[in-house]
Amino acid sequence: MRDVSKVFQGISKASPKAIKTESDMIKLWAHECLRVFSDRLISEDDHEKFKILLKEQIKEKFKKDWSSIVEVEPLLFGSFVPMIYPDGDTTKKPWNDLYCELTDRKKLKG
Repeated sequence: MRDVSKVFQGISKASPKAIKTESDMIKLWAHECLRVFSDRLISEDDHEKFKILLKEQIKEKFKKDWSSIVEVEPLLFGSFVPMIYPDGDTTKKPWNDLYCELTDRKKLKG
């Protein structure tokens, strides 16, 4: 039960500013499952099996294909790199400390 609660604890960090669609929520849930469960696995084979199970659950429970919702892999969320702008306007300063999908890999390297 502790591990399941960690998934929900991660989800609770999210803000409506970053999670705007059903797909965003599914990706957040998938990321938290990967972080809590898959990160404990040792072999690459086990990681791949877990990812297959996760994709199957997304298809079965949410009626979505992984490839239709995940545009950047690996799927990462965090709050340490500002990536969400007010009203989507990149001329404005991005929000700090907002738990969101980290899609811009150039910003992560910078």
